Amino acid sequence: MMPRVLFHAKVVFLLLILAAEPIAAQTVVGIRGSQFTINGQPTYSAAQGFPAANPLIEGTLLNVRAVQAIFDDANYPRGGSKAHPYFSPAMGPVVFDYPNGPFSAARNTREFLAALPSWRRAGVLAFTVNLQGGGPVDGNFGLHGEPQPQANSGFGPHGKLKTAYANRLRQVIAKADQLHMVVIVGFFYFGSEHLVDQSPDDAYAREAVRQASLFLKNLPHRNVLIEIANEISLKGYEHPILKANGVIQAVRLAQKTVEHQIPVSFSWTGPLPPPGSAADAAFRAADFVMFHTNGQTPQQVSHEIERMRAQFGSNRPLLINEDGVSTFNLWAAIEKHVGWGFYDQGLNNYHNGFQSPPVNWKIDTLTKWMFFEQVAGLTGSPVPPRPAMTSGRTAVIKVLGLTRGAIVHGIDAIRADVTPRNPKWPVKRIEFFVDNKPYSYCRAATCRVGEPLPWRRKLQDGKHTLRIVAYLRRGPAFSETAATTEIPFTLKY
Repeated sequence: MMPRVLFHAKVVFLLLILAAEPIAAQTVVGIRGSQFTINGQPTYSAAQGFPAANPLIEGTLLNVRAVQAIFDDANYPRGGSKAHPYFSPAMGPVVFDYPNGPFSAARNTREFLAALPSWRRAGVLAFTVNLQGGGPVDGNFGLHGEPQPQANSGFGPHGKLKTAYANRLRQVIAKADQLHMVVIVGFFYFGSEHLVDQSPDDAYAREAVRQASLFLKNLPHRNVLIEIANEISLKGYEHPILKANGVIQAVRLAQKTVEHQIPVSFSWTGPLPPPGSAADAAFRAADFVMFHTNGQTPQQVSHEIERMRAQFGSNRPLLINEDGVSTFNLWAAIEKHVGWGFYDQGLNNYHNGFQSPPVNWKIDTLTKWMFFEQVAGLTGSPVPPRPAMTSGRTAVIKVLGLTRGAIVHGIDAIRADVTPRNPKWPVKRIEFFVDNKPYSYCRAATCRVGEPLPWRRKLQDGKHTLRIVAYLRRGPAFSETAATTEIPFTLKY
């Protein structure tokens, strides 16, 4: 019989050997011309496992803004707790506590990981996380131009990557790798980059870029894209290498550190930089072009894509990783073969949205569900269960000119009147879908189906379903909730 001590020693030695062996990456994101690939195949292609996907989405990344997946607040519980809330001009007292207990960064990440399989089953292939999160209340927590009060940063004052953030990020990337998903890892956010100290030659910010890039390079996973900073075109950044005219230095530093094994970019919003400028050079140095289209109409999204291609060419993928909750903008993007990012701000209530802690990462609201439902349809994936709730909690939709099961000779004259349950919730737009595809929309509380449109098309005789969706601003500028009604009808010209 083998001596017990020798047996234990052999087991320990074997475990050490296994631990030293690298874990093979299951999901390798790549770039081939204007397309993203996973394991060498264009995304959403039959070869990549999506035989029933809409051809428009091949090579794109349909994604979710999940920047708070590794969120923490060094001030908590001295700030953001029920005993010591923050104050937002838009929301009043702001609390990060869960309804049944104190906030926990570990719980937040754990619940995010538990929700990811349902996102993937619906066809979502990517999501964005950020080492400094994002605006946790109203898109820019506090007054515009001021730093955010919470202390959410994966970097110390001198740019050192914090172990707790690195561990949570490692868990997120590993889980996504198992699910064949891509993680867009952001380093900086303009409301929190001041938590890294200023220094001569921006040494501390450079060190943060270097440490985060080296951490990602040393992981056994290659399902990662790098976003140096969120919306570097805004004036909120203090560090020179995070500003539009200096970010090319951060891009090149990250590319050098990862030895070009991980694609690097940054996100942009607003007017494009002048040709020949330093920011224009940064775009050209990036491995892919990433931008945001918040608040734009579908026509504006389409035009923005055309402008990006006109200035920066079509030899690299374009990617929108932040927009809003309207799937009309999703359709505008994919019709230009560009991936689109769902951004649902939320209300700090562990229910609405994906960006205001405490976050419920499940598909538990109508607003979330409609995005995942549309993605499921586009990708040929199963539609997730619809949340059990009534639309009437937010607004009443009155339909004139159509009753359930009616036979009609046209639908353009049908009218929808939307009345919010709360007068403080203005209607932002009404969207009309026919048979689950965009038909027309308007930005008013009352409109006809035949009013402003980008997708209005001739329908064939037969049975159809009209879905009316009303989006209401509820609280901060980027927080929206939805109401909907569906009416089956028969069309006979």
